[in-house]
Amino acid sequence: MNSRTMIIIFLLIGVVLAAGIYYTTQEDAAYIDVQVNLTQLDNSSPPRVDNLTAKLVPTTKVSEPKGNPNFFAPGILVQPLMDAEIIGRWTSVPYNGTGQYNIKVGLTKYPQKGDFVMITIRLMDDNGEEGQSLTYYTPLE
Repeated sequence: MNSRTMIIIFLLIGVVLAAGIYYTTQEDAAYIDVQVNLTQLDNSSPPRVDNLTAKLVPTTKVSEPKGNPNFFAPGILVQPLMDAEIIGRWTSVPYNGTGQYNIKVGLTKYPQKGDFVMITIRLMDDNGEEGQSLTYYTPLE
């Protein structure tokens, strides 16, 4: 190969690397961080949702949560909707008793801060049966 061909090859590699770095570092995506406080009075009573907040968190397409195809039992399932349209993937985390749960929900459409979203929460029991289903209408912080 002559030196001119080598220079062109190195330039092409450089352009591809620069485009990859640009793509992976752009904050052009977001996810919703759903914070849920659950209380369970005793082992025989179902858990109850005490509080829910939803925050829009900017991120890159590469770092964006993709949802969890595994549904945990017992577990907490979460899905966001806006204007009666699903905007995020079902996401599940294991239920470990009373406490705060932070659930990162990947999005298929990107709302803005201040937009109102509906957050559907399903609490699943040990057998994978739905114990409680709630929907909260809340602004994104």
